[in-house]
Amino acid sequence: MLMRATNGVSLVVRVFGLMLLLGTAARGQTEMRRGLAEAGPTFYADAIAYASDQPHKSRVDVYVQVPHDEIRFLKEGDQYIGRYEVSLSMHTSSKQLAHEQLWTVDVPVAEFAQTTQGKLYSLSHRTMDVEPGNYQLTVQVRDQESRKTGQIKKSLLVTDFSKDSLSLSDVMLVNRLSTDGEKRTIVPNISGSINYLAEGFFIFFELYAGPTLDSVDLEWKILDSKKNQVVSHVQKEAVTGRKTQMFLKIDSSGLSMGTYFLSVTATGQIASGENPMIIRGTTSRTFNIRASDLPVAIVDLDKAIDQLIYIARESELEYVRSATTEDEKRKRFLEFWSKRDPDPQTQRNELLEEYYGRVQHANQNFTHFLEGWRTDMGMVFIRFGTPDNIERHPFDVSNKPYEIWYYYQLNRQFIFVDESGFGDYRLRYPTTDLWGRMR
Repeated sequence: MLMRATNGVSLVVRVFGLMLLLGTAARGQTEMRRGLAEAGPTFYADAIAYASDQPHKSRVDVYVQVPHDEIRFLKEGDQYIGRYEVSLSMHTSSKQLAHEQLWTVDVPVAEFAQTTQGKLYSLSHRTMDVEPGNYQLTVQVRDQESRKTGQIKKSLLVTDFSKDSLSLSDVMLVNRLSTDGEKRTIVPNISGSINYLAEGFFIFFELYAGPTLDSVDLEWKILDSKKNQVVSHVQKEAVTGRKTQMFLKIDSSGLSMGTYFLSVTATGQIASGENPMIIRGTTSRTFNIRASDLPVAIVDLDKAIDQLIYIARESELEYVRSATTEDEKRKRFLEFWSKRDPDPQTQRNELLEEYYGRVQHANQNFTHFLEGWRTDMGMVFIRFGTPDNIERHPFDVSNKPYEIWYYYQLNRQFIFVDESGFGDYRLRYPTTDLWGRMR
């Protein structure tokens, strides 16, 4: 059975039944089958590398954030308790296990309403010291009541911060920063998303340098998805020792929705004979600008509009695309989905979240020469959800690799064939597309 894995999308949609009509398109009536709610908890994970006190090693801090609406709570006495297990493993590039941890998190809340709010979340954190190098990080979260498991895998480069005269740790996005005298308290932003129209956000990193360096010029730049520089700034900062904690305010006020690349470069001078020596250190990371009224899975509004192709009329797509401003385009996009909201009495549009959760799953699992949502498997998954059963035939002697997806409740099946032998599965049956046109 194909598992549905979404990012930030609630599983509440199952209560609305297996089938919802999405509207009558010019090609005929389109329908979107509800998911089978097999996926485990949706959560976020981030890993940040710093210098370690242990020789020849670096420190890695791993953060795991689970929204309350992804946890199943039980009433215990006068409160509600959710409980989940987290397992963490790091494998080297040669697939050797370098580190492993397992822990359980209890989430007590006083009121039932707190158990269903996606904006509330449980945050846990673990630290480990590892040798510098490339790793595959795997984080699993298993809800103890539902027994369902979600998983995130990430590639992680752990830098050797001791080998250079000036180096910078990885960058942490800051969700909240509070100050009490000289003490600062940080709540990290684990999702990597910054609210659209925000005046800016803070980042945190550590600077490592020798004892003779007293200040650096810090230059930060933001590049868009096309590698165009959109913002830059230079400021001087004091260096207070071998390790200096840095907090920078990043101006994001002019950024539209999308994915961006942030780089920070520190430049300093140290004495070296008659002429000072210039030393530099750099660090970087990506982040997303997103609107708070859109699902977390949507980080590019124009692409999200293109992805409506499986359920929208051509006239509807053209109407949304023709908006002259970003705000008007978002307004028209939300109008499209408000007409399809299965429960307008709630703040959330469960169908909107389900749809883009499927798009994200398609991109994660079916991307080949094309983005996953553009592939035949992606198209069928987005329209009909998780199959009831999948037959896989990767090694039949007399046939090319193929898969059969069965949707018993719809009395439909789809056959995908890998003609090239490189995992590029194409829809071969039915011979018509989802709207009855010959392929």
